[in-house]
Amino acid sequence: MIFDVDLHSPKPIYQQLIDQMKLALATGRLRAGDKLPSIRDVAVELRVNRNTVARVYADLEREGLIYTRAGQGCFASDRGGERLSDAAIEDDLRKLLDAFLAQARVYRYPRSSLVRLFEARMKELYPDEGTPTKDRRKGDV
Repeated sequence: MIFDVDLHSPKPIYQQLIDQMKLALATGRLRAGDKLPSIRDVAVELRVNRNTVARVYADLEREGLIYTRAGQGCFASDRGGERLSDAAIEDDLRKLLDAFLAQARVYRYPRSSLVRLFEARMKELYPDEGTPTKDRRKGDV
């Protein structure tokens, strides 16, 4: 199962599911074309409301991260983020970064440790740093 909810977390279940799906896509645990479990199966297994899971899937589809084939189910997409403007993507990322940094300050986590943590995660999530990639803003390849 892709999802695992923490009922004791202050983060809403909806947001936990969104974050976990995005991480699974970013790390390659879910690849383009992979079939997702049905909304019903996720709701039953996690013991959460079907409407919560349906909202997660709908929002991920709106972002272009998943797509639906009538009668076949939902699948991971390779077009994540294409439906959003650069400004919308940067705004979303800035909000996520602000929340991360605010939580780090609550923990009084040292800046130098944050940099090490960030760099370690970047290496995991962007392993092909030397490989040319398309930059949406510049149109580069």
